[in-house]
Amino acid sequence: MHSREWRIRETDMTQAALLEKQTGLMPLTVKLLLNRGLDTPEKTKEFLDKDGIALHDPMLLKDMDKAVARLKKAIDAKERVCIYGDYDVDGVTSTVMLYSYLRSKGLECSYFIPERLSDGYGLNLPVIERMKGSVDLVVTVDTGVTAIAEAEFAAGIGIDMIITDHHSCRETLPAAAAVVNPQRPDCEYPFKNLAGVGVVFKLLCALEGDTEKILSLYSDIIAVGTVADVMPIIGENRRITEVGLKKLANTQNAGLLALMREAGIIKPNKGSRKITSATVGYILAPRINAAGRIACASRAVELLLSENGQEAAKIAAELCDINKQRQATEQTIYDCAIELIERDYRDDKFLVLAHEGWHQGVIGVVASKIAEKYSRPCILFSLDGEIAKGSGRSIKGFSLMDALTACGDVLAEYGGHELAAGLSVKRERIDEFRRRINEYACPLLSNSDSALPLMIECEVTAADLTLKGIDEMLMLEPFGLANPQPLLLLREATVRDITPLSMGRHVRFRLVDKRNGGSVQAVYFGMNADSFPFCEGDPADAVFTADVNEYMGSRSVQVFIKTMAPAESEKRRVDEAAEIRERLVSDKALPGDEKHVPALADFRGVFRLLRRELPREGKRISLVSAAEKLREENGADFSLCKLRIALEVLAEQGLIECDGYESNSVYIKLLPAAGKINIDESELLARIRASAAGI
Repeated sequence: MHSREWRIRETDMTQAALLEKQTGLMPLTVKLLLNRGLDTPEKTKEFLDKDGIALHDPMLLKDMDKAVARLKKAIDAKERVCIYGDYDVDGVTSTVMLYSYLRSKGLECSYFIPERLSDGYGLNLPVIERMKGSVDLVVTVDTGVTAIAEAEFAAGIGIDMIITDHHSCRETLPAAAAVVNPQRPDCEYPFKNLAGVGVVFKLLCALEGDTEKILSLYSDIIAVGTVADVMPIIGENRRITEVGLKKLANTQNAGLLALMREAGIIKPNKGSRKITSATVGYILAPRINAAGRIACASRAVELLLSENGQEAAKIAAELCDINKQRQATEQTIYDCAIELIERDYRDDKFLVLAHEGWHQGVIGVVASKIAEKYSRPCILFSLDGEIAKGSGRSIKGFSLMDALTACGDVLAEYGGHELAAGLSVKRERIDEFRRRINEYACPLLSNSDSALPLMIECEVTAADLTLKGIDEMLMLEPFGLANPQPLLLLREATVRDITPLSMGRHVRFRLVDKRNGGSVQAVYFGMNADSFPFCEGDPADAVFTADVNEYMGSRSVQVFIKTMAPAESEKRRVDEAAEIRERLVSDKALPGDEKHVPALADFRGVFRLLRRELPREGKRISLVSAAEKLREENGADFSLCKLRIALEVLAEQGLIECDGYESNSVYIKLLPAAGKINIDESELLARIRASAAGI
């Protein structure tokens, strides 16, 4: 069920014991804190006390004084101000927050969000030209730091510009009234990981002179933008996100409220479910993003600015429908991209794919999925006309921006982060770009594995998975980049009470810890019940995240499976049984193999078990569990090899149908008897008996 290597983080147990004693925290929590480099009581207290995280003085940002002075002038003089945003969630939330604040100060400002297909990414010269005579000041949010020509053009037609951004800077900055960006090399602001909406938050704090007031007013909006842009949830972002998620659970923003209702986060008469960073990242953000990817991002701005519940509900439903279109389009492109890779680019270290008509709005999402699947950086280009527009995603440890800079002379334009970027190139230079970027990437990725290992925080037992233990673990929230939701491993757990959910689209079951008898409820989302390769009684190793499920006033621990595998000890038994069977079938039996050849009584025992346990339509059974039952019922050493041979002989004789051997299970169906069967007439059994006897 899994192809990636499982790698468990190593913990210094001496250090863990000391920190546990010093802090009074539980062993699981201590291990997770040590994994995050928090190895002293002082560091752990600072991390867990989210309310105590300091928010730095916004005036430490380079050019913030200039930005504040210019905006105050605009407010006092009632100038015509236009907010120029980006079309992703970060840009939308940045636009909404700045627009709301300036309007609250009596400024009749406007906003502009470019359309991805017609306007492209970032500032657009024709759009700025249309502003001539009607706009005095443009304030960019989440964009603009590379807009050198655009800033110069705006100044030439009498428009001032304030740039707020958080993307990587070039050597030369735009000649604007102010360029506020923590990524500026000359900016000494101590926290560099602000999202675009975080930079706007700092701008409003500086304008208002009251950080706590601005945080109280807009923290839900800031948290949505920060989480959606996959910023590290550490430092200031940790404080901002924590406050914002709490506010989001009881938000007064009509648009966010309508979207949470439409997405099923809030259900009629049931109130809100727990709001986490995952709620934002996997449910809210895709729906807000969908507007800019498939339709018009301004629609998302309208949603978040709406003060009318009925209007907000209408837009929220529209965004959810657009998101469904986005998902379908994304799947089509993904399937096409995988086909291209497997056919033409399987050996490339850096995957560069291009195709006619791929939707520019979703190629970034697809590039992200491909980068994860192949553990390689990936860029997808949409071909339409002379210029190909692309979106790229990278893997941990490989800077996409450095790679693009190394090939910058081939590109028409580019910009972005270490892990994500947008770019464009002339159609005829795509092959040259692919060759160049692979030449750059090969030495850096030459030692990389074909698949990055799955990093597991630590191994646990059922004793760790108590309400007290998980409640304490959840003190590490909010989770996100640089503070990931912990992946835990439970070994040698028995699978019990398997139940299909949602018409078989998901599976729920219990994991019983063999070591202490404790158990935990598990849900495997996206695992089709018919494909679930474990049966009642199977021993398994499971990797999961853990949470507390609250229902009807009752609280219980629930884990969400990420991947599973047969328990290592049982896997060895299954592999050994397969080896013995192979020797017997191929006439290469070794001394002792004869004890694995089933006798007539063994066949009868197997057949009785199948008749008792199989429904008419058949089902998948566990080989290990079946062998255990046969041992209990027959009082004999009924090995896995003996069971496997018995099943194959019964299938050969037309008594059963066996299909789909997978790890430790097989699908079996009883067939109608076509007269009396003599097992001794089996050719397979005769061959095995002869091999075991050395004939």
